[in-house]
Amino acid sequence: MEQLRLWGRMVSRHKIIKNVTVNVPDGDIESAILDICHQFDIQRPLQLPKHDREMEEYGHTFYSADHFTEPISFDRFEIELLLPDTQAKNPGRTRRPIEDV
Repeated sequence: MEQLRLWGRMVSRHKIIKNVTVNVPDGDIESAILDICHQFDIQRPLQLPKHDREMEEYGHTFYSADHFTEPISFDRFEIELLLPDTQAKNPGRTRRPIEDV
């Protein structure tokens, strides 16, 4: 079985300034987000119900300066769940990334 991955990226002025892809250990997205934050040397942003809902429905979400308690040097911090190729290419069905795990 292929490993789920999480793609994290810092965006400034509509350009990706940093990005990294990490494995999601045992479906634990929270630890994968913490790993990305550690690699970017940023604090963990506030996790709101909006973020949980977007991850569940669309497989991605973003955090702006309002979601951090310290100043940031970028515009957005984006997270996207990358599904294995075997699950991602299934036409005719609604994409529900969290349910696919």
